Amino acid sequence: MIDWKLILEAIGILIYATFMGFIFMGIERKAMARIQRRVGPPIYQPLIDTLKLLGKKESVSHGFIYDFGPIFALGATITALLFIPIANFRLFSSNADLIVVAYLLEVPMLGIMLGAMSSGNPFSALGVQRGLLTMVAMQLPYGLAIIALIQHWGTFKLSEITALQQIHGWSITVPALLLALIVFDIVFQAMLGLEPFDIIPAPAEISMGPMVEYGGKHAALLFTQHAIQLFAETTFFTILFLGGASNLLELLIKQLAVLFISIFIASIYPRFTIDQAAKFFWKWPTIIGIIAVLLTM
Repeated sequence: MIDWKLILEAIGILIYATFMGFIFMGIERKAMARIQRRVGPPIYQPLIDTLKLLGKKESVSHGFIYDFGPIFALGATITALLFIPIANFRLFSSNADLIVVAYLLEVPMLGIMLGAMSSGNPFSALGVQRGLLTMVAMQLPYGLAIIALIQHWGTFKLSEITALQQIHGWSITVPALLLALIVFDIVFQAMLGLEPFDIIPAPAEISMGPMVEYGGKHAALLFTQHAIQLFAETTFFTILFLGGASNLLELLIKQLAVLFISIFIASIYPRFTIDQAAKFFWKWPTIIGIIAVLLTM
């Protein structure tokens, strides 16, 4: 029997997450502009840009894989979102949804890279190479931060981690998990593609890298995917370290706190080169992550 309540809740959450993701993108651009003493675009500008791109005709295509890449990335992001408990909404769940979400949030970049490589553009190829190396480099500290969380709370379920934090206090109040938060925040900066880890698009260097060939509806899909992923990743961060949220307002406040920290870091640090980023990930975040794991054993 079709569960219409579940379907309507999923559609509602998807619409809300997409809209708020675009607003977060606008806040990111506006806040960064103000830090750099510029006026910046209005907060709703990313939404306007996406609607404009949807109305454009495209005359360039590089085959099925090129077209499928953005769709694959968007699908993986939506699936990750549906596994994340958002305020009082629990849609999909499993005994290991922490691992499921952590994995699915990395899959979209693989979809984008898959499509980008089929375009034959040298900037795309360079961006893909950088992206793959960045993903490999951040896997170890990313995994260590997650292992520390699992060992401390003794569960793989996001809803149980949230419930335990309501009883025993947020993860950031635990010294070992505070170290895990530092590691996760560094990886989070790279997952958002913000400085100093905006190596993959590098707009002023390799002209948006993997996304350089995408325009029109393809670009609109990528904008939408990034908006949903931005919402999903800030929510994921909030659940793991800030106790989750009992309502959408509380969730929004915590998401904005996480977002503004990332914006501040992006505004004051210049871009790493790809070798500097790889060495950095395999050095300090990995060392801190190992200490966090040892403290939670």
